[in-house]
Amino acid sequence: MTLKVTPNSKLLRIILIDSYFKGRRVEVDVSGHTNLSGTNAAGKTTFLKLVRIFFADAPGDVVKVRGKIRESFVNYYLPRLTSYIVFEYQTHSGIKQAVCFSKNESINYLFVDKPFELADYTAEPSPDGTLNLIPCTNIYRHFHLKHVPVKAVSSPSHYQKIILGTAVFSDKDLTEAKHRFSLAAPGKNLSMLNTVVGAALERNTDFKRIKELLSSIMLNGGKNELEFNMDVASLSVWKTDYNALKTYDDLASSILPKLSKSLYTAESSEAMLSAYKHNLLAYTEQFNHSLEVLTTELATLNSAKSLENLKNSDEKNSLADQVSDNNRLVDAAKRQIETIEAEKISWEEKDVGTLKSDYANINNYQAQLDNASVEKVNLLDEAQNITVKFDKLKSKRQAQFYSLKDQLTNQFNVAKAEYNDITATQSSVMSDAGYDLKTAIRENENQLQQLSADYENKLNHCHFKLQSVDVSKETRAQIKLAQEELQRANEKLNADSRQAIYFERQAQSSAMETDKILSEMAKIANEIKTKISAKTDLERLLNPKKHSLHEFLLNNVDDWSESIGKFLAPAVLASTNLNPDFTAEQSKNNFKGLRLDWARVYNEFAKTSDSISAEIEQIDRHILQLNETKEKLSYKVKEIANEQNAQQQDIIKIKANIALKNQLLESINANINQLNTEQKNEISQAKLALEAEAKALNNALGKLGRENQEKLTNINQQHLARMQSLQEQYMGQNVELEGFIKQTEEKINQNDTEYALVISRLKADEKNQLNDKNIDTETLNKLDNEIATLEKQLSRLKNAPGIISSYNAFMSNTYSQLESLNNKSFKASQAVTNLTQSLTELTEMIKTDKVAFIINRDAITAKLSKVREKHEMALRLTSRLAEFKPATSTLEAHSFETICGELDNILKSHRKALKSIKGHAEQVISQMNIHLNSAIKKSIDIKNNALDIDPNLRVISDYIVKELPLVINDVRDLIIENAALRGMELSGFYDQLKRYEVEINAFSSRVNSYLEKKTVFSALGKISINLTPLLESHEVFSALKAFKKTYEAWTKDNQQTLPPEKYGVAMSEVLTKFTNNKLVERHSNLYDISFEAVVNNESKIARSGNDLKDISSNGMSYLILLAFTTSLGSMIKGSQNVDILYGVDELGEISVENVDSLFAMFDKENDTIFTAIPNADNNFMGVYHKRYFINKPKNRFEQITASDDPLLKAISAAQTSTVGTQS
Repeated sequence: MTLKVTPNSKLLRIILIDSYFKGRRVEVDVSGHTNLSGTNAAGKTTFLKLVRIFFADAPGDVVKVRGKIRESFVNYYLPRLTSYIVFEYQTHSGIKQAVCFSKNESINYLFVDKPFELADYTAEPSPDGTLNLIPCTNIYRHFHLKHVPVKAVSSPSHYQKIILGTAVFSDKDLTEAKHRFSLAAPGKNLSMLNTVVGAALERNTDFKRIKELLSSIMLNGGKNELEFNMDVASLSVWKTDYNALKTYDDLASSILPKLSKSLYTAESSEAMLSAYKHNLLAYTEQFNHSLEVLTTELATLNSAKSLENLKNSDEKNSLADQVSDNNRLVDAAKRQIETIEAEKISWEEKDVGTLKSDYANINNYQAQLDNASVEKVNLLDEAQNITVKFDKLKSKRQAQFYSLKDQLTNQFNVAKAEYNDITATQSSVMSDAGYDLKTAIRENENQLQQLSADYENKLNHCHFKLQSVDVSKETRAQIKLAQEELQRANEKLNADSRQAIYFERQAQSSAMETDKILSEMAKIANEIKTKISAKTDLERLLNPKKHSLHEFLLNNVDDWSESIGKFLAPAVLASTNLNPDFTAEQSKNNFKGLRLDWARVYNEFAKTSDSISAEIEQIDRHILQLNETKEKLSYKVKEIANEQNAQQQDIIKIKANIALKNQLLESINANINQLNTEQKNEISQAKLALEAEAKALNNALGKLGRENQEKLTNINQQHLARMQSLQEQYMGQNVELEGFIKQTEEKINQNDTEYALVISRLKADEKNQLNDKNIDTETLNKLDNEIATLEKQLSRLKNAPGIISSYNAFMSNTYSQLESLNNKSFKASQAVTNLTQSLTELTEMIKTDKVAFIINRDAITAKLSKVREKHEMALRLTSRLAEFKPATSTLEAHSFETICGELDNILKSHRKALKSIKGHAEQVISQMNIHLNSAIKKSIDIKNNALDIDPNLRVISDYIVKELPLVINDVRDLIIENAALRGMELSGFYDQLKRYEVEINAFSSRVNSYLEKKTVFSALGKISINLTPLLESHEVFSALKAFKKTYEAWTKDNQQTLPPEKYGVAMSEVLTKFTNNKLVERHSNLYDISFEAVVNNESKIARSGNDLKDISSNGMSYLILLAFTTSLGSMIKGSQNVDILYGVDELGEISVENVDSLFAMFDKENDTIFTAIPNADNNFMGVYHKRYFINKPKNRFEQITASDDPLLKAISAAQTSTVGTQS
């Protein structure tokens, strides 16, 4: 028979699938010593960090370590749904896989109970042979369908509990997975191994980090901060109570007797004042009765007067209303009369009488018009005959005039022709010069007009284009389509939002119902708990605890439950350390000489076993009913939860739709904004170009104008010079001809004058003949005016019949009412006069009655005033006694005058007593106020707060004298009890710190025992670490030590007395170290560390990270750190068959001999090293089990075989195959 050898637990392979090597599968065998090589930034350290992930370091902590990663772990290592990190590892029960993948942007883990096979992660290949990876969302289901045992966890802490075997029994689900998938041996764990592996890779020489590591191991992964909680406020109150009690003891002998005497004086004066108040209340009632009688009499008088006033007022108002009505009648009649008179005046202004007489002569007016028209025609005919005769004479004279004028004109023309011949040359030359000037100006103007017209046309066209700049039709169409799409998307989004709100309201309603049911379940659970507790108490009565007082009484005392059992609490009955030995001498009402009042005793224990069993059975039935109700409610909660989940899924879908539609809206808005921006840019650019063109045209036009003006100026100057020369040449040749021409012109003018005189005389003769016949303009005008007047008169008379008819109607109908209206106005005016007289008489009567009323009222008021004065005096005196209660009865009735005379003296005496009381009480309170939050002060404050008012401190003084001494006794006992209790707690904390000191020394020895086993490196001898406890120099520890000494001295003397003053001082020294009711200190601050190493046969000590680096070299300090961390790893795994894989970065600084020793050290402990050296030296290539090269340009890992060139010039074989792409 052969023994089965259990294999060592270890990490075998690391496989990356579609990880940060996109589309690739990377396999690295780490079952033996392994090295990664490659250029800088090729990803060596990035891969080494995965070792920490396997040993359960948090991904967030891993990415912070040295390397180039600047993203989250998931985004860098697991960027896609097909990204996996697979750790194949050996356990005591076989080969397993730990798979990492991304879900909801966080890392998830899957333990698989089988070795790695690529087929487990791929689906059926594509037709082109490409392997298709299974997305991580389906990987669990994929293994489940293959009936492969798996365990999924979603947090690094749960993964750690499984892989390192730290899950406890309470984590039932994780415990089962731990047995199957843990690296640790059965029944053991590898707690804190992750921190050791991480420290080896970090190569951090910071002693603070090293101490944190050591503390984590010493505390077994617990919280590094040591916390001691104590209610500092209550300890401060204890000190306050202690001082307050001392102060009270001083006051008890000095102030309290005086306070008692003043209280007696105050009570005596209060009795007299209470009697006075009793008498005053009686007098007040008497005066009050008199006041009521007089007030009633006055009220009756006032009431009668009010009724009379009301009657008079009604009568007065009635008369006033009648006066007002008649005045209105008068006013109305006057207004009608005024209207008729105004209309009469209007008719008179129209002169109806004249109109009537003119209408009677209408035929005469027509005859006159006809005669005037005939006369005008005859005059016009006669004037025409005279005008014809004179027109013939004018024609004859005109013929003579024009004959003579023609002769003179011919002579003038001959002379003019000769003059023209003489000036022909000059005219020709001048004409040529003028023509040249005009031609030049015309050409210049034509050129200017043409250019100006061209420029104006261009400028107008430019302005037209500038005003009509707009976007293209295509752009407008795009914007319109985008806006329509935006509107449709908004409508869909609003519909989805409304649906989401509806579902969320349903979810809120379900949640409220669930809360209600859960609240009911909680009540049922509490009731069940209460019933179970009652049942337990009853069962304890049936089954007493062994060696307890209960058992003793059952066995030795008859009917004990009917006597002493009625006084014993359950905790006393269950006690096993009371050693009872008394005998049961008892009677019905007597127990060992003690008489008991059984009527006031509870019968909790006075029950028979049958009645207790019946109660237990009843409780069980009730518990069963409650559990059934609870199960029904639980089922209902599950149903609601399922509905909520369904609703939540609907809400998630709707919200996803809303998110997509929001994205669509944002896209549409962005498109519209882009189109609008492009439109604005297009318009802006076009406007800028056109404005520039218009500006250029304006400039060109201005320049053309300036050039043309200069050209015209030059032409005019040249023309003037030429004309001046010609005028000087021909001026003397035309003098004689000009004289003849001038004489001829004078003759022509004289002929014209004579002709004008003849014509004027003929016109005068014509006018005289017309005047002789009385044919002149004035006569004609007069006839015209007469004709116009007659025509106007006839036109006016056409409407006369209607106007005359209207006038006759007014006079016969409206104007005839005037007399009756005058009579009506007169009667109403007379009525107003009579009513006004009656109103005056009524007013005089009211005045007379008012005088009589005032006399009666004043008489009653005088009596009332006297009684009220006494009543008010009684009230004032009573109010002065408001603080006093009236005596219920008094033997002596004091007169009102006596009370008024003596009250001041008695009140004075009482105030003096109160002042004394207040002074003494304030002394006590002020002395107690010093001790803020003390129980004595609180007791006084509680009494004060319970009082509505106590201005003279009378009530509180009574409390201080009579009740406070009882509180003082309780406070004294509580101070002593708290002093003992807190002393025990602080002393226990001191003992706990002492235990930490012992544990630190023991841990130091244990670590060094493992360090001694490590290989001695070249030039590096023995390595040791010293952990030096710092408690003796720690200020908290020193304060605790001094307090414990004081506490032990007090408890030794007499713990029933108040502790001494120095006890409180020592406690205060400790309390000053507390913050927020707790004392917190990191475990790593309780000790200091140093490394001691023999380097080149010389002992060197490093007390800091810099000292460690300065021992010899960076390589030597790294060797010391590696020896130290691997010792911790060996200590953690102990005797377990576990091979630890340590990631070690950059061994290039360590000599070849020490590298060999390093590998030997790892081999000795059956551990493995995984290094990252850019170009591993051939001298120690042979020590590696596997070597890999990261080919960054080709984006792949390549295994280096023994035949490969060390300089990596010709790498031909690669273990890696492509995933997701063709090879």
